[in-house]
Amino acid sequence: MGVGASTIFMIFVVLVMFILAILSYLRANSHYEAMMRQMALTSDYYQSEAKLLDQYYGLDSTKLQEELSGIEYQYQDDVYVLQDPLMNGRTLKLTFKVEENQFVLLSLKTENTED
Repeated sequence: MGVGASTIFMIFVVLVMFILAILSYLRANSHYEAMMRQMALTSDYYQSEAKLLDQYYGLDSTKLQEELSGIEYQYQDDVYVLQDPLMNGRTLKLTFKVEENQFVLLSLKTENTED
């Protein structure tokens, strides 16, 4: 094996290592972007949850209609629904009802609002 063959082999090895380095970088960048997306979704969910729970725990059952006047809500079949939009076409809904001047929290769930 001469000097030319070993030089070509060394160039080939360096080229393969360079390609592997680029592929590793692209994979790491993809994982980073996915993690940042997930972090934003999780943060958005917990901010909405905190907002809805603050509204819920701030309500007084004796003055419910007055306090709900400043909040967007739905009322159907003796059940109140507070909602807050999330990212990606989802909505966080807090559902409760009033029994004997006591609030009963029925659910806190996310729903897709896109068709």
